[in-house]
Amino acid sequence: MTNGPLLEPLPNGSHHTLHNGKLTSDPAEFMTRLSNQTYFKTLPRDVANTSYGTFNFLGGRLTIPNTGISLLIPPEAIPRGKIYEIYLTAQRKEDLRLPLAGCQTLLSPIVSCGPPGVVLTRPTILSMDHCSDACPENWAVRLKKQNYEGVWEDVLVMGEELYSEPYYCQLEAETCRVFSEQLGRFSLVGESLNMAAAKRLRLVLFSDAYCSTLEYNIRVYCMDDTQDVFKEVMQMERQLGGRLIDEPHVLLFKDSYHNLRLSIHDMPQAHWRSKLLAGYQEIPFYHIWNGSQRYLHCTFTLERLSLSTCELTCQLCVWQVEGEGQSFSLDFNIAKDCRPLDSEFLLMDTNPNGMALAGPSAFQIPYLIRQKICSSLDTPCPNGADWRLLAQRLKLDRHMSFFASKASPTSV
Repeated sequence: MTNGPLLEPLPNGSHHTLHNGKLTSDPAEFMTRLSNQTYFKTLPRDVANTSYGTFNFLGGRLTIPNTGISLLIPPEAIPRGKIYEIYLTAQRKEDLRLPLAGCQTLLSPIVSCGPPGVVLTRPTILSMDHCSDACPENWAVRLKKQNYEGVWEDVLVMGEELYSEPYYCQLEAETCRVFSEQLGRFSLVGESLNMAAAKRLRLVLFSDAYCSTLEYNIRVYCMDDTQDVFKEVMQMERQLGGRLIDEPHVLLFKDSYHNLRLSIHDMPQAHWRSKLLAGYQEIPFYHIWNGSQRYLHCTFTLERLSLSTCELTCQLCVWQVEGEGQSFSLDFNIAKDCRPLDSEFLLMDTNPNGMALAGPSAFQIPYLIRQKICSSLDTPCPNGADWRLLAQRLKLDRHMSFFASKASPTSV
């Protein structure tokens, strides 16, 4: 098995400076080349969810716009004299499935970065959203990585890190940062320790952009509260001709084994009626907690009594059985085009130079200044004013042995 496309070293005397990460080859051609290799058979050919670039020892950054997913390649992570083609991909649900068991639930997107097996001398930093609540004591959080045989393995358990582990995971309020010297396919999985554990869900409402009949459909999507799945739903609805009719709403979904119920109330009876036979619609608990789909939806079909009726006011109620619920007020005109609101969320950055930055342009601190800072803080000080204090200030001191094992802890 090859390690991926490694380019020839630059000739002696050449400058190792890359001004941007844009490849000269066609994006589709690049993905086809990767997909023809054994390990990359499961890579999607959807270039909209893939970022790639060429990098040398100066490092750089890859970003997939509007997903919260990025890969930072620090200076000196790639050995001098080497140039790598590196990619970053957000896996869609139809591309890959991560098996879940018991109380496990997917907390992050499945992200691939590679080529796997390339030699790195410092950890890269993979950033992605997660949807767990802000109570880590309710969770056993595992970082999973897929091996060459396609089997998902636990490579790190939060709070139980070992000194010898080559990974570090920093869990922030809505973001997970994975430090690793090994590229590959990663995801964050949570296992609830009690029924108080909850994951954040995002509710998004759509309807058809234009309605010329008495019937009017409202589609309510229930999805993980991460940017990548929201982007996927927005792209899908745009293709269907849908429009966003309200701001997204966030709610907590608990591991209580209770289903999620949704209902619409308080419509003006003189102008509207619901065609739903039951009083509510229900999404099974296991479809949300253990399901392979990261978004689900239900449709409420309403009927206006006259084609001249365009104003709709109502209440959307969402709750878990035997649990507290939330109510959202809706007030809009079904004849009014809401595309300006859509465009705020559908603003896609198609500038390739913004998706792949190589060399000094990818970092806020200039390379030479960074080198001086590292040389100053890497040397231990008796009063602790070294890289250890920096780690504490950055709240990265939960697993200090990971950084202590590196030749330059400050650079990590």
